[in-house]
Amino acid sequence: MITLTVANKLETQQLTHNSGPLELGRGPARSGSARVVVRDAFVSRDHIHIEELPGRKVKVLNLSTKAPITVDNHAVLNPGAECDYLLPVRLAVGETVVDVDSGDSEPVSVNVLKTIAAPARAGSGTQPALIDRSEAAKPEEIVGWLETVVNVQKAGERDAFYKQAADALVSHIGLDTGIVLLKERDAWRVVAQVVKDDNQPARAFSHALLAQALTGKRTFYVGAAAAGGGESLVGVQGVVVSPFFDSRDNVIGVIYGNRMQRARGREIGPLEAQVVQLLATAVGAGLQRLEQDDEANRLRVAKDAAEEADRTKSGFLAMVSHELRTPLTTIIGYSEMLLEQAAMDNLPQYTADLQQVHSAGQHLLALINDILDFSKIEAGKLEIANDPYAPASLIGDLILSVEPLAKKNNNRIEVDCPPDLGRAMGDPTRIRQCVLNLVGNACKFTKDGTVTVTARREPVAGVDSVRVSVSDTGIGMSPEQIGRLFQAFTQVDSSAGRKFGGTGLGLAISQKLCAAMGGQITVASELGKGSTFTMTIKAML
Repeated sequence: MITLTVANKLETQQLTHNSGPLELGRGPARSGSARVVVRDAFVSRDHIHIEELPGRKVKVLNLSTKAPITVDNHAVLNPGAECDYLLPVRLAVGETVVDVDSGDSEPVSVNVLKTIAAPARAGSGTQPALIDRSEAAKPEEIVGWLETVVNVQKAGERDAFYKQAADALVSHIGLDTGIVLLKERDAWRVVAQVVKDDNQPARAFSHALLAQALTGKRTFYVGAAAAGGGESLVGVQGVVVSPFFDSRDNVIGVIYGNRMQRARGREIGPLEAQVVQLLATAVGAGLQRLEQDDEANRLRVAKDAAEEADRTKSGFLAMVSHELRTPLTTIIGYSEMLLEQAAMDNLPQYTADLQQVHSAGQHLLALINDILDFSKIEAGKLEIANDPYAPASLIGDLILSVEPLAKKNNNRIEVDCPPDLGRAMGDPTRIRQCVLNLVGNACKFTKDGTVTVTARREPVAGVDSVRVSVSDTGIGMSPEQIGRLFQAFTQVDSSAGRKFGGTGLGLAISQKLCAAMGGQITVASELGKGSTFTMTIKAML
């Protein structure tokens, strides 16, 4: 096991590597090797390869093709070269310094390692009231510490969390160094560091203490660090380290502080450790809040982008549909004029071709109208009229218009519509469009069969309503196909779509139109035995 400290102007990382090769560079990991990503423009994509050897040695290979590695501030390892070094060893590349040492060089004696109770979490029981606690600390000191914690939680960004927490260790607890480290796989990255005396060299971190906080998930402190051994604790009087957690109770970082040795210097005690633990809790809670805010912002941005895309799409469809309808109307109009002229001039040889042009134009115009309606519905710009109409007359006129479609597949249309359905208020154009779509579909998917149209006026859930049912003896549908029935641009069966044609918009539009008129369309069907579509709308909008 080896330990590494990677430091440059942008970051400081500390990590423990257990076994196997380890590579450092700007690029991502290569297969078969662990990787430390270094943020340094002067470091190559793949630069340093390190392997631990017996006898406290490491093999170092320079993977770069251009930049050398400086070893212990004097030796040079050229590109492509490799060499064995006795630990500890310092490697320098670009603006980055990498200190490599043996992982067993920093023991911490259990005699000096102390801990405090972990904070109470949700569902873990109640704590004794504050009034029952000791009065050893002055009230103003306790309030000052709590204000520090509140200020940390009020910070609006992660860097502010880290900086205020590190500063609190120095300015409010009285330590000489305050550090916040984040856990990144096997590495510890310094994200904030505050030193009381800028001229005082900062000591390395205790990997053993970091490992204790990571595995124990609680706060540890050392009152007499020098007695515990370890190079990073030499000259240090006291150390405290407290983890903070994510929403899944995983350690994502630690707050680390130490105090240098001095005459009659007060050691770090349980009260200081408790406040550090409170700071760590504040940082963890604040990071979770920021994560939730980021997720909420991400979802809001995605929602806004989706809505803007829908508006753009709807606007484009509306514009294109409008532009296409103008020349199509002209084509249909001229084809009708030519049909009349051919009949007047007794030119039957042209009638079939002109009728084909006219039918194709009508079909294309119907598709464009569907797309235009769908774009209006999606954009929320659909307008429903509220005019008087006679349901019986509307159904009768509509059946006459679909007779040619029924005859095309040799179908018979039966109508069950009492003449006394009275008067209603609504949008007769949209009602006619919905019923026509249902009858047209029934005729299209039925061959040599019967299509039955039934109309009734009756209360539905206490509301005066008009109910129109369209039944057929056609191909029917399975439950899975019914589940996809009202989805836009979707055919219940791709093979049926190729055989019978259509865009898959008719039923989706009809369902939305019925909903806008206070009703709905329901369906009952059995594969191979036909279908029944029932449209129900309010009689008075």
